[in-house]
Amino acid sequence: MKQTTLRHRALRRLRSLPAETASRLLGMPAISRQLNKVYDKARAAHRPHLPGLSPLDMSIVAGLETRGVHITSLAELNLPGTDALWSSATDVADAYSLRAKEGEFAGDYTVQVDAGDMMRHPQIVRWSLDDRILDIVETYLGLPAAYDTLNFFYTVADGRQVAARRWHRDLEDRRMVKVIVYLHDVDEGGGPLEILHRSFPGSETLDGANFPVLTQEMLEERLGGRLQRSDVTTCTGKAGTVIFADVASRYHRGRPALTRDRCALFYNFFSRSPLRPFFCERHVFSREQLAELAAGQTDRARACMLWHANVPLLARMVPSARS
Repeated sequence: MKQTTLRHRALRRLRSLPAETASRLLGMPAISRQLNKVYDKARAAHRPHLPGLSPLDMSIVAGLETRGVHITSLAELNLPGTDALWSSATDVADAYSLRAKEGEFAGDYTVQVDAGDMMRHPQIVRWSLDDRILDIVETYLGLPAAYDTLNFFYTVADGRQVAARRWHRDLEDRRMVKVIVYLHDVDEGGGPLEILHRSFPGSETLDGANFPVLTQEMLEERLGGRLQRSDVTTCTGKAGTVIFADVASRYHRGRPALTRDRCALFYNFFSRSPLRPFFCERHVFSREQLAELAAGQTDRARACMLWHANVPLLARMVPSARS
């Protein structure tokens, strides 16, 4: 088993080398400055075309701008299709909870709901294609949104600081929005999302192909002291809590769950010309499944889902680092 795991890690590392090399090139000062000019020009050109928002939806964008996060609920959003989403998602969550109790996930810290289960419940995938969600995301990004579908995670309460439970920033784009829906009550021991509001040496600089990925102890060492409550937004909430968070410009983590397992939906958005498309598509769906899910949707929704078709040829030549 150990040899199999090591072999898998080695192969994954080998597959990711082209993407990591491309990321380093994009981070070079001369290239980065030129790309940022193009990006800023595109946002300025799109500004007159941004959608109008209700006061509630503007407050979500304001929260993203000022704190990188806004916490609301399914009830407050009151989007079409929410009842169908909740019924399907909680059925899947209950099934995975039962499998966890039977010991099926022993040794795993996080389990992702597979594509087969998701394709049987397309309403879960399509819920966030509502125009209100897309308007909020587009207004914050300043550009038309791409929808990189979702990750449906079952998180085991084992307290380990691994993977996304360490402090990190996502790399796909300059700005991103995750729309997170808690399917269980999440208190401080249940693995809440946490957003950091302080910078530290190296927080804005790539360390090779990535921003530094830090344990709690490593972060506090860089900060020169313990984190205070005001330094972090800890996103606790009842089942049905919805969190909008920018996971690209802000350091964040899933706090290691200690007292109870957690199930949540993570809907992923960035611009249709993401900075690092080779780090995108970290979901469970094939391109064929995405086309099936996009069928019958509005033109806007299809363009959001099938964004990868318009990625520039040069970027498409870099093999995906998708694990």
